[in-house]
Amino acid sequence: MVENFKRMRTKILLLFILLPFWGFSQDKAFDGLKDKTQTNILYDRVFSVSNAVNPKTENVSSLYFMQVYSELQKADFQNRLPAVETLKKAADTGFSEDIIPLSLLISDFESVKTSAFETGKISRDTNHNFVLKADSDDIFEKHQIDLFAALLSKTKSGSPVFVLKKDLIFNTSQRQISSIEILDNGIWKTIIEEVPFQLNFSSNGKKTIEYKIKFSDGKEVLQSFSLNVQHQQKATGKNSGQFSPGTVHSISSSIPYQGYGETQAYPGQGEYEIFLDTVNGVLDKPIILVDGFDPGDSRNTEAIYQMLNYGSSGQNLGDIVRAEGYDVIVLNFPQYTRTGTSTIIDGGVDYIQRNAMILVELLNLINSQKTGNEKNVVIGPSMGGLISRYALRYMEQNSMNHDTRLYLSFDSPHLGANVPIGFQHLFNYMGYGPLGDLTMQTLVDGMLKSPAAREMLLDHFEGHLQSGSTYDFDTNITLPTGCPNYRSVFQNELDTMGFPQNTRNIAIINGAGNATANGTPGMEVMNHTFNTSSTQRAIININYTPAANQTKEVSHFKGQQWILWWITFYESAASSRSPVYTAGLDTSPGGRFDLTGFADAAEGNALFEEFMDNLAIGYFSFIPALSAMAITGTNNYYANLSGGMNTPFAAYSMPVQNENHVTLQTQNVQFALNEILIYETLAAQNIENDAVRIENPVKDVLRVKTSTMLKDAVISITDMSGKTVFTKSGMNMNGITEIPVRLEKGIYILNIVSEKKNIVQKITKE
Repeated sequence: MVENFKRMRTKILLLFILLPFWGFSQDKAFDGLKDKTQTNILYDRVFSVSNAVNPKTENVSSLYFMQVYSELQKADFQNRLPAVETLKKAADTGFSEDIIPLSLLISDFESVKTSAFETGKISRDTNHNFVLKADSDDIFEKHQIDLFAALLSKTKSGSPVFVLKKDLIFNTSQRQISSIEILDNGIWKTIIEEVPFQLNFSSNGKKTIEYKIKFSDGKEVLQSFSLNVQHQQKATGKNSGQFSPGTVHSISSSIPYQGYGETQAYPGQGEYEIFLDTVNGVLDKPIILVDGFDPGDSRNTEAIYQMLNYGSSGQNLGDIVRAEGYDVIVLNFPQYTRTGTSTIIDGGVDYIQRNAMILVELLNLINSQKTGNEKNVVIGPSMGGLISRYALRYMEQNSMNHDTRLYLSFDSPHLGANVPIGFQHLFNYMGYGPLGDLTMQTLVDGMLKSPAAREMLLDHFEGHLQSGSTYDFDTNITLPTGCPNYRSVFQNELDTMGFPQNTRNIAIINGAGNATANGTPGMEVMNHTFNTSSTQRAIININYTPAANQTKEVSHFKGQQWILWWITFYESAASSRSPVYTAGLDTSPGGRFDLTGFADAAEGNALFEEFMDNLAIGYFSFIPALSAMAITGTNNYYANLSGGMNTPFAAYSMPVQNENHVTLQTQNVQFALNEILIYETLAAQNIENDAVRIENPVKDVLRVKTSTMLKDAVISITDMSGKTVFTKSGMNMNGITEIPVRLEKGIYILNIVSEKKNIVQKITKE
């Protein structure tokens, strides 16, 4: 017992010796070991995010490569590697020049064995640095890394150009490289420094590019890196018609916009693709689909069109309306280099107002080119709904004719969007705090620090920061608190403009209208210990925002090092207080953000992958139902919206269970079709569709006359809210078929689906 007490006293004494010298300068504690290393790179000086001691060598992403590089750069006692910003700048230059820069990292490094602390081979000198006993050996584990990767994660070319420049070759080892070869269509080709070369890809998607690094001693490594190919046919001199199908066209706004903090106004740049109808192939009934919030331009025009998919059988709303003679025009906001500058703009998260000016340009172009007198339909999913609303109303206020009859807002944040403030604190701290996690930096830059995010997010971490700090929170701030100089200014402008007045305004939302929540206020989302290495770990706690008028810790990060026991050297926490009028936003009824959407960002980041695997809940309320419906008269985000409410929308589709954000399903698709396809005054006469005649108005029997056999047909009738009021399947129809139905007086949509036909008709019960 006495011996145990002595050991405990020794540990406590050591703790008091160590604690004053740990903190954000933790890496300096290892300076005393510098001369004892062989490689002059000691990995313990940094917090391991990439787990470089067990490196990923297959399908290495640009982000993972940069993370490994950044950690070894910081761990190098001799500072032989430039800061990771050098790689980022090279990537930006490559993007602007339409060439993919490659980089090579060869390095040997060491880490301290856990046993070195436990056996007392490491002690402290008078300067409080770690030193080795004179007779100590076998202290370090040796590691080596050989990585080759593209510094850009994706390309929009099917034959991208690559180049390996001398200043992007980094070798801190004694090993000499004799050659680097890359596999191109089954043939190994030697890469020559500073000489550009092409690779050809016959399809889109994530590609694995194999390479060999050969060393002068005869050894070689065979590994691979990844590249996401998103090739689309671009308009050229041969296909430069403004609305040629199957081609992506560029468009720039003629009306510039000056964002908050910008020194001048700039025009925006977009791209669009037309999907002509399958009836006559003439641009005469335009439906414009406007992309939403999209950091990094992860969706091209084809992917945006696929957002209209629904159902288990792969149905698509766009395909349905095109079969009815409508033309779908998809507007995307890509990444681009601003003309005359080297500034790269991420269009998918740029200012909502600037993107709205691009839509104004497109509407003017459509109206000048379309055939006939059909008015436009504009559909805005997510942030696209705000862009559409702003553009249409701007045109009205400035005497421009948008020639649009229908504006459909699809789960759009008219009163703001939400990302849990606990996640915001954690991601920002891990990215821009002492850890320097590049994955988190990417998430913060695109999802939180972008102009669009600052404009839309009801609660924003920059409104919670302590004065002078970039990551520590002021615990006395009540949420929600928007981004200073962005959030309230934007919402006030939007509210002042109002909604378009010369259109029928309707909405589809994905939040439950009956006050069903997305979890429980204050619930625990994570309580997990991440063992990032044998001597390092992270403890992360996250809670969703609490009930009304309550305060709760929503995020806590501890980074710990093992030195006889676990000592915390990185730590940050955030607490939030909900207002008196509503519980926290995170679990409110609303369109859900599916957290698996972070999966691509997590690729190659061992810490973040483990983070994703240990969440207690896989979603949060992204677009509160109150916001999607633009409700005025209450600020309780948990209010029941199924009763009377003050909304600007003439009609809407609202589920009784919360759905993932911008989810289409049978009911809201039918609602959209009702509004898009049927808008003329109903003629009280028989309706004929090809070889099918439907007697109209309907009494107590629905009479359908067919001139050909319709086998195994499914008949459904929905009311104008999209609710199905009658369905019957397995019908074989030939000649006159009478179907008893009981309908209240009103207007309905009849849908007959068979192997050969899909008929949509408006009917009335008088």
